[in-house]
Amino acid sequence: MAFENLIIRARSVTKSYGSELVLSDFNLDVWNGSIVGVLGTSGSGKTTALRLLAGFDKPDSGIIEMRNNIIASDDTFLPPEERNVGMVFQDYALFPHLNVAKNISFGLSQDEIKNGRLEEVLSMCNLNTYRNKFPQELSGGQQQRVSLARALAPKPEVILLDEPFTSLDAQMARDLREEVVSLLRQTETTAIIVTHDQEEALSVCDVVSVLENGSVIQSATPQEIYLNPVSQNVANSVGDPNILRGFSVDGRVETSLGTFVSAYNGALDVSIRPECIELSIDSEGSYVVQECTFYGHDQVISFQNSKGEVFRARSLPNTIYEAGDKVNIKISEVTTFPSN
Repeated sequence: MAFENLIIRARSVTKSYGSELVLSDFNLDVWNGSIVGVLGTSGSGKTTALRLLAGFDKPDSGIIEMRNNIIASDDTFLPPEERNVGMVFQDYALFPHLNVAKNISFGLSQDEIKNGRLEEVLSMCNLNTYRNKFPQELSGGQQQRVSLARALAPKPEVILLDEPFTSLDAQMARDLREEVVSLLRQTETTAIIVTHDQEEALSVCDVVSVLENGSVIQSATPQEIYLNPVSQNVANSVGDPNILRGFSVDGRVETSLGTFVSAYNGALDVSIRPECIELSIDSEGSYVVQECTFYGHDQVISFQNSKGEVFRARSLPNTIYEAGDKVNIKISEVTTFPSN
């Protein structure tokens, strides 16, 4: 998917709270119409990054631009109300004393309401049925939909979503994710979602920026992040790969699971995704099944080599594996990184 026009550009942004450095050399590009995910574990700095983009906090150094205009730097700071940015919070942040319609219209002018913007948003977000209800009368998913509608109502250039589905159960989170993405696409709204959920980042976003210790260590499409991570840390952030140590000589690295081609020489980490390991039951096999965890749509099989090392494979559920089964393996793809 091609995008034009850079809406947000952050360069060399830093932020500390007291003696704690939270963001260090943070860089981000957000293109018009895209959905960008900032993926990181707790404490990686992702919520701080969002607060700086929203204007709730000021960076210690660096520059944030919006449509080539500086909105935060050493000399400039635009407050949130002047940035035309919408915000969707993890805890919904709805006004408990206002009904759905009044919550959504909170950021609208009387002229906008008279011209039908409130009715348009209520209809677009499927909230007409709930317009007179109060937040405490709604489910978590419904409240988050109201929060999104309130953010969309003033037609912001960018919507920032802070872990928007974390407090919902798994099925509701999946349903609401699909609904939110559909609304963002329908309204051609640019969005930044911060999340620790790798499935969410990979399934929803056009671009994923992996954040670690306050810095973006890779920013690319979900497919590129997953299939061609630039480091072991990125590989671990979007899956649960088997990581093997090896030493490459003349472009070939020998590991516990075989010998593979590598673009590097010397000490390497070799990453093998569980789904890239195909098992076949064989009474003379070199590996032994330790455990099989069944998920319905697939299964994860732990298996052991003769040295006692344990690895994981992921497969469709049509073959039943039991502890003690002997198996052979076939590996379709590996990624190698120079060891840290």
